[in-house]
Amino acid sequence: MSEKEIPARPLPEAEAALIARVDEHKDELVALLKELVAIDSRVVNLETFSDQSRIIAFVEAFMKGAGASCEQYHCPHPHAPAASGQSWPSLIAGIGARGGKRLQFCGHLDVVPFTAEGWATDPLVAVEKDGKLFGRGTADMKGGVACQMMAFKILAGAGIPLKGRLQMLFLPDEEMNGEYGSQFMVREHKAAIDSPTIISEPTGQPPIKSPAIIVGEKGHAWLKLKFLGASGHGSMPKQRSNSINKATRFVEQRSNLRLPSAKPPLSLANMLRSLLGRFSLGSLLRIARAPPAEAPDPYDKDGIGVGNFFKSTISFNQIHAGTKVNVIPSTCVMEVDIRVLPGITLQQVIDSIVDYCTDLGYVIRLPEGFRNLQREAWKERWEAFLLEHPFDVELSVISSTPGTFEDPGRPFTQLLSDAFEDVYHVKSVHFFAPGSSDAVFLRGGGISDVVLFGPTGGHTHDANEFVDIGDLVKMTKVFLLVAYRMLCKPI
Repeated sequence: MSEKEIPARPLPEAEAALIARVDEHKDELVALLKELVAIDSRVVNLETFSDQSRIIAFVEAFMKGAGASCEQYHCPHPHAPAASGQSWPSLIAGIGARGGKRLQFCGHLDVVPFTAEGWATDPLVAVEKDGKLFGRGTADMKGGVACQMMAFKILAGAGIPLKGRLQMLFLPDEEMNGEYGSQFMVREHKAAIDSPTIISEPTGQPPIKSPAIIVGEKGHAWLKLKFLGASGHGSMPKQRSNSINKATRFVEQRSNLRLPSAKPPLSLANMLRSLLGRFSLGSLLRIARAPPAEAPDPYDKDGIGVGNFFKSTISFNQIHAGTKVNVIPSTCVMEVDIRVLPGITLQQVIDSIVDYCTDLGYVIRLPEGFRNLQREAWKERWEAFLLEHPFDVELSVISSTPGTFEDPGRPFTQLLSDAFEDVYHVKSVHFFAPGSSDAVFLRGGGISDVVLFGPTGGHTHDANEFVDIGDLVKMTKVFLLVAYRMLCKPI
């Protein structure tokens, strides 16, 4: 989709010469990403230990070869093999003095699972085709990690004195909510990572070609709902007591579920004004009508869903029930993904679920520490009520994070915007993301100036994931410019 170019600003000779080195390292950059993709770093769930030591060892060797000092930080994993001593490591690699200014590049090394079905190639063998590199993690987010590693190496090898410290933070488990990575580092080692940070998640998605700068993200509440019912023989259906029927009724009437609301930090008008700096109105209208992917899913009847940026949402993503075709299940477990705007608390989300269950006639049990509106309504009669009306639903919290937001007018974000425009020659745009990343934990821990910015790709978390090779080169130049201007540029 065509973007409005802006006049190129002439770069100082030192900056032009520095970013020209990226073109010289293009083949090495692509080869680096291929090596990262070939290392299997899939994570499955919080109950499964996935050994990330191999990929951490690889990036540590690369960063040491680039001149960095490295330190690993190990978080114990409760499901590691007994007596193995294994843990999930995070890694900080840095150059320059620890005093003065600091800039932190950041990325996660884990990727989501895959099945061979639907892939045109082996997901762990990165393949070049039509200017793209295909493979699991090429976009999310080994592509961005490779760009930052190469920018780091080029700057370290340029022999330019740093007026501060450049470091890179590698994390092991963003795809599982960062419990052993970003959450652990913020909780136990905040001083080591308290720096302005660029997380190189993919922030460009077709049909928009050039990446956006993400300054905020929704929070989430991942909940497990266990519906309780009566078992029995399948020849004698139990319409009201079958646990699956209770769960499906919960889903069927979801339009009556009133999730908590808040004012979005960036309104639709804000986003449109930002986009109109890069696109003509006609181009924007064509983008809005475009298919959601280069190879549209024929089952997708929902499209892009722009409204999801500005409200709380719920998605029903897992359901488990039953043991045999002729046995009515007594339990049905459903897992839901709720996304919320900044300012909305987990208690508010749970209140909305309790209100909805009350409307459905379901009695709900909550974990310790949460207010239960049903119990408050019945007060001292609650225990007597439960003798005649047992719980229909038991709620547990898988994980949760608050939404966070960074003012796009801050000097650090403007520095990144300027570097982007000097490389891409289009206006920068600032977005608020409907998903979440390690940024929510860094911001939530009190670290300022945390933004997401990474190369354009597609089919993330899906078959035939890819990243644009030309964008890898441009993205590396932007990272290099930001580091030079922040840590090296003469005053």
